Amino acid sequence: ENVLLSPLTTAKENVTPEDERIRYEGRFDSPAPGTYRTDWPCARLSFGVNNVGEEGGSIDVSWSSERVRLNATAWRADGSIASSEIFVGPKWRNKKQTSTLNLPKDASFVTIRKLTQAAQFGTGIGEEVLAASVLEFHGVEVTGAEVVSLSPRKRVVEYIGASDSAGYCVDGTPDIDGTAALLIDSWLYDNCDLATPGLLANYFDADLWVEAEGGMGLTQNANARIPAFEGKYPLPYFWENQALLTDSSSSWDPTDSNNQLSPDLVVVSLGGNDYNHQHGNVPSNETFSAAYEEFLLKIFSAYESNEDAKILSVCGQGSPAESAFDPDNNRCSPCPHVEDALNDFKINHPELGERAYLGFVPCDGSVVTGEDDIGCAGHKNEVGQQKVFDYLQPLVSEIMDW
Repeated sequence: ENVLLSPLTTAKENVTPEDERIRYEGRFDSPAPGTYRTDWPCARLSFGVNNVGEEGGSIDVSWSSERVRLNATAWRADGSIASSEIFVGPKWRNKKQTSTLNLPKDASFVTIRKLTQAAQFGTGIGEEVLAASVLEFHGVEVTGAEVVSLSPRKRVVEYIGASDSAGYCVDGTPDIDGTAALLIDSWLYDNCDLATPGLLANYFDADLWVEAEGGMGLTQNANARIPAFEGKYPLPYFWENQALLTDSSSSWDPTDSNNQLSPDLVVVSLGGNDYNHQHGNVPSNETFSAAYEEFLLKIFSAYESNEDAKILSVCGQGSPAESAFDPDNNRCSPCPHVEDALNDFKINHPELGERAYLGFVPCDGSVVTGEDDIGCAGHKNEVGQQKVFDYLQPLVSEIMDW
């Protein structure tokens, strides 16, 4: 018996990065036609799919990278996962490759999210000598389905921070601490999707923009006495000037409306590296408070078109065990400085201050215990990140009325 198959079940469609049906979250630039690129963790692209054949279909993703992991997921209309794959790029020598995601017949949309942070070897000499974790997206070939546009998600969240915000070591375990596996291959253990920013975005159905990198601070980076390692510029410099953390030629203006970012909530999780890993070389209260005020003012100014936008300053989220891993590290020690800086901001700018909040996550073991919730290098694993999210979620719901 001859069976007639719908043309859609076998049709192939090539979709370029410039196609308006693809939505982008996070900072991307286009260095050449047919290529979009990003290096920030949690940067994501997505598109809808219709009329998937009875036998399903497939998505062939064309991409180039060096030390990049991607989470490619096909979702059902109800938000459950239909299929998912982790794509892993080469460790050395950037090259173009094609990776395939199976598309079940009940798939409704597809997302591809970068899991890895940008500068695996720091933003100093390591970035200059070794290639950064940059994703170059060249397009997709879709078989057995029709590509359609996606509506924007309900909300927009921007998350600005350091290693915890970037998902550093979420997929790692303590047994690799001090080994070459951690030093050379830490990118294999980054997972921004399962870090607090990714969890918040998923829970609140929000587009997510993350500017975060391990070791970054507000006034200075970790181990500032050795600028060759973490670089001389703290995170606010990159937020204000660059599309890509690791490419100074990729300009970015956060006040440019063409960037299509008008967040409802901006989470600022900075300050830990200013005071930790510094061997006593820490900023004065006056210096830190002035820098914090300047940065919050720039954020509010950049998004002044959204008069309801709010800022949540997150601090803490450590465990009682972390000092054993590194005596010069206590995630809660900077929190009085952050709180004082936020209070100064509220006093100096009362109208804006009404839209700025503190999210203190205790380090006393009531949230993160340091037992089953630590990945590698003293950072939280999926369990620890989930605990921080569970603690912050009611606060975000109250602040934002979500």
